Amino acid sequence: MSDTGPGATLIVGLHGVLDRHPWIDRVSAEFDLEEDVFSLAVKRASAYAWSSTALTDNPADNCWDHNDADGDWTQDGQVRQLAWLQSSLPRPVNTPGKRQRARRLPILPVITVLSDALRRVGTVRLTGAHALVPLHRAGDARIELAEVADWFALADPSGAASLTVTVSALPSANLAARATEIREAALERTYRHMTVEPLKPAGTMTAGLARPLAGVVQAEGLRRALAFRCDVREWSTDVAAWTTEVFADSTRAVTGLSGPILIAVSSDVREP
Repeated sequence: MSDTGPGATLIVGLHGVLDRHPWIDRVSAEFDLEEDVFSLAVKRASAYAWSSTALTDNPADNCWDHNDADGDWTQDGQVRQLAWLQSSLPRPVNTPGKRQRARRLPILPVITVLSDALRRVGTVRLTGAHALVPLHRAGDARIELAEVADWFALADPSGAASLTVTVSALPSANLAARATEIREAALERTYRHMTVEPLKPAGTMTAGLARPLAGVVQAEGLRRALAFRCDVREWSTDVAAWTTEVFADSTRAVTGLSGPILIAVSSDVREP
């Protein structure tokens, strides 16, 4: 069962430049296809067995339930919000006599589905990602993040990149006062395969994101509270997901917040 209230909403967006395959229109006409972000995301999520829209007597054990999805595929070479997905996260199932561990947020699966959808229709230059994260649905991800840290160390050094990461929350959360602790938590979760240096949030540039961000209504009242410059060994959709989850889990662990936060990751990588 899903809790469809705003507190259960996860919204993820990918930003960049999409060059559609030159054969897309011809093939779409030939096979009478009308694919968009939503239809492709639904198909791909089902293929991975992460989320199904099938109506059966026994509902699927979804990682998320689809609400909406869309994207801007304008062919003008400008940074666009190429794909976004809004979902509701299933309510934890309580088994009598057994305490169930809260699930990790499905940030990597959602980003993977969106990335697959985009790459099905064209080539992508990723410039950023954002996520509206319901922290009260976020399980402790420290162990899993520790297990995957070396994956991101195994990368071609020539692909190193600098990222700008911002975290927005309600002013009452007073995240700025916990900035040092959140930074240390992020370093621990990445096994120092990512550098994390503080920036002044008010002056932080996030040029890799196209506005308005999907989820702006749900994020109403959130204010940018933290900003960091992070050096990573490569830039990819996987790194965008990893970075997002690192800061979501660090914020959750340090502050104990239960409300939504908005995490934005923007790459300083530019085309040669």
